Amino acid sequence: MKTPDQVLADLLHKDPFTKVQNILMRISDRELAISMLYLSEEDETFMLSLLSVVKQNRIKQEQVYLKGLHLRYPQYRTVIDDVILRLQGMSGGGIRSYVRPRR
Repeated sequence: MKTPDQVLADLLHKDPFTKVQNILMRISDRELAISMLYLSEEDETFMLSLLSVVKQNRIKQEQVYLKGLHLRYPQYRTVIDDVILRLQGMSGGGIRSYVRPRR
């Protein structure tokens, strides 16, 4: 059985470039950053190469921000499962995220 990051990587490479690019451009930067947490460096680089430089930079900023959060695996799974659904042509709901400041 494949892990979610392996499923995501397969979908990125399977479909035509423009189809994947169009879907990824409609997904929020935070969702993409979260879904990339466990991707290999090679797959992460490939995924970013599908996006505009501006979106790449925003995702990289989100990745830095996520390092300071204590994101749990179930939260990661919710996000990546939604991204996978959208890449498979199904409508995902999108994740509404709110980050509560730590005290």
